[in-house]
Formats: sequence, C-alpha cells, structure tokens
Amino acid sequence: MNGPPELGLEVLGIEAGTSGTSAVTPVLSLRVGMRRMDGGPVQCVLFTTTVTIASAGLSWARAGATVPSFHGGTELTLTLPCRRSCSWEATLRAGRYGHAEHHPRTLGDGDGDGGGGGVQLELAFDGTVFYTGDDGARTRQTPWRHETTATLPVRAWRHLLDGHDPRGTETVREEEPTA
Repeated sequence: MNGPPELGLEVLGIEAGTSGTSAVTPVLSLRVGMRRMDGGPVQCVLFTTTVTIASAGLSWARAGATVPSFHGGTELTLTLPCRRSCSWEATLRAGRYGHAEHHPRTLGDGDGDGGGGGVQLELAFDGTVFYTGDDGARTRQTPWRHETTATLPVRAWRHLLDGHDPRGTETVREEEPTA
C-alpha cells in the first residue's frame, strides 16, 4: 500500500445552491466520491475539475479543490460558481437543451412532470496526490484519464436561476416580457 495510489472518482449528485448564506453568485454543488483503489491512506489531494457539456463539446467550467487526508475513501463538495455561466441559460434554450427543458420526455427521466430531463456533463479530473511511500513523503500527478459523467437535472438548473434575480444575468428569460 505504500506504492503510488490509484484513485477512483464518481459524481454522487448535483444540486443548485449558493456558496454561502449571503452569496451573490449562484453555484452548482457537485458531491464527488473519491477513493484510493487499494484502500490505503492518502495525505492530501490537490485537483482541478473541467466540466464540459457532453453533446455540444462545450467547455463550461473549471474548479479546483483541496482534499484533506483520508483512508480508503471520502466525499467532498465541489462548488462550481456560475458567474458568466448563467448565460448558459442561452445554451440550454438552444437546440435540444431548450427543447428538453420545455418537453422533458425528450431527455432524461421522461416522466412528463415538467421538471425531468437533464444535460449530460463530462468531468475530467487532474491534480497531485500526496502519499507516504516506503522512502517517505511522495507525490504523484493524476492523469486526465480520470473522467466521469453526470446529468445536470433541468430542475436543478431552474432552481439555480429562480433563486437569483434573472434581470441580473446576461440573458433575458424567454417566458418573461421584455417591454
């Protein structure tokens, strides 16, 4: 267990929220599960996540995190600020994203309740793992091959936008009058 650690990563959930009680910027919170595949200890992980809208191939956000020491596995919340990303509402309304928001049977769970569906996201993780080797403290770069997918539910995106004044974003929401 003192060799270079191999990490496993998965997205456990996505929620809309704020980065604090008085936050001005809306955020998405990604719950990420991280584990050392052989179950051993990890001293620290510094990593960056790049989020891409899968079918559009559109790089959407980057966020970094510092993970404190753990043994076996841990969970963390990765916060994606949506500063300029709130203009992504335009992306959601374009093509199948916009269609899916208004007609959820076309994407996602298809239960027809008006809140289903989602947008597939691809997440790529890279960074540095700190661990103890046979000869003392060691580091190892994590390769970009640590990738996973997640679905951003349309319901979460709506909640994110509805929780903040749409007049403060860079776009005009189509269901609101403009004059």
